Amino acid sequence: MPKRALIERRPWLFGSILLAMAFVSLQESRLPGLYLLALKAAPLLFLAIYALLRHRGNDTRILAGMLVCEGIGSALIDYFPYEAITLIIVGFGFGIGLFIMHRRPILAASQKTLVVALLLLTPLVAHLLAEPDWKTAALFYGLAAGGMAASAWGSSFPRYRVGAGAVVILAGNLIAIEASTDIDTHRLFWLGSWPLFYLGNLMLSTGVTAELRARG
Repeated sequence: MPKRALIERRPWLFGSILLAMAFVSLQESRLPGLYLLALKAAPLLFLAIYALLRHRGNDTRILAGMLVCEGIGSALIDYFPYEAITLIIVGFGFGIGLFIMHRRPILAASQKTLVVALLLLTPLVAHLLAEPDWKTAALFYGLAAGGMAASAWGSSFPRYRVGAGAVVILAGNLIAIEASTDIDTHRLFWLGSWPLFYLGNLMLSTGVTAELRARG
């Protein structure tokens, strides 16, 4: 089984990480836009394949749906922003559905406070950070991202892998919203937002699949 796991699953995970590193190093290069678009989507698509092979079941199909929507949406954001935002929101919806199905029966008061804060404050912060023409879209986007992070933190999955990964995804998104108001001024923020987005998804997806395998 370990040899089969190496052959079937780990190359997709390693490939995802290598492609993510390649995109980060090449995102400001002269590589044609179509190649960069594919390179930006591929790391999350590879994570989706890894998840499907790591644990075969409805939960990982939902997780893969989230990763595919996020991967394609993040790649298209510079070309078709409204459609891309909608696709990422759908992806967050998949995540919310998964985490609600695995919600933790009992939460400490401090954890309940954090869940509520993530759910309510994220759309407000996104709305405040966005440009005037994008404030309504940012509000809905923040509601979906905050809902995903809140449900992940309140789920029965490992909190410091899955919950923390969801919060890192959220941080990457908020930084991207802030940077989009003036990309030249906030260039470092803009360049750092996608790596955070990917890192959070890497933490989240490996945490979910590892826990599902342990339970199964």
